[in-house]
Amino acid sequence: GFGVMITLSSHLNKNENMAKTAIYTGVLNTIIAVLAGFMIFPALFSAGLAPDSGPSLVFETLPIAFSHIHFGTIVCILFFVLLLIAALTTSLPIYQVIISVLEEKFKYSKNLSINLTLGFIFILGNLPCILTYGPWRDIVIIKGKNIFDSFDFISGNILFVLTAFFCCIYVGWILGKQESLKELSNNNTLKSSWFGIWFYYVKYIVPLIILIIFIYGILN
Repeated sequence: GFGVMITLSSHLNKNENMAKTAIYTGVLNTIIAVLAGFMIFPALFSAGLAPDSGPSLVFETLPIAFSHIHFGTIVCILFFVLLLIAALTTSLPIYQVIISVLEEKFKYSKNLSINLTLGFIFILGNLPCILTYGPWRDIVIIKGKNIFDSFDFISGNILFVLTAFFCCIYVGWILGKQESLKELSNNNTLKSSWFGIWFYYVKYIVPLIILIIFIYGILN
């Protein structure tokens, strides 16, 4: 996720206020997530279903909940169509992270970069997840989790958290205050009145909180 944001933000207009954009994105994302929770969980409780999480919620529990409402079949179809669109539009920027590295770092052509990326992800990522609900359903990797759930756990509970932690370490301790200010303010052409507070939190507070959450999550 963070690789996607870095890759896409590199194509922003130089006059784009990154601080405001980040705030708007975070606030809107949180509002939408809360609204989705307000819609999904009452539907589950009204149908007498347990509020599971992850793939089981999407592919097993929600279809049962939809079957208990009027026009549930139509709603279920629309839900999965929208889910497909969301997955596709999310996957494209994710692929772009690897494609950009192959193009800019290793000087591969666009077509070769795309083919290598798609082949690599399909063989090592998509195919094992697909086979999880087929011939490989009994393969367990982490604490009773199958391949799909293990991938989901590693990416969501470990890699995302570590990426956020090391991003803070890089910005606060390696990139430094002056370079960070230049990046956020477009070489001091944009206002950055809250920069000092933001940088202090990024350098000291946020990494500590992330580390505590990460350790607590692993221990539990």
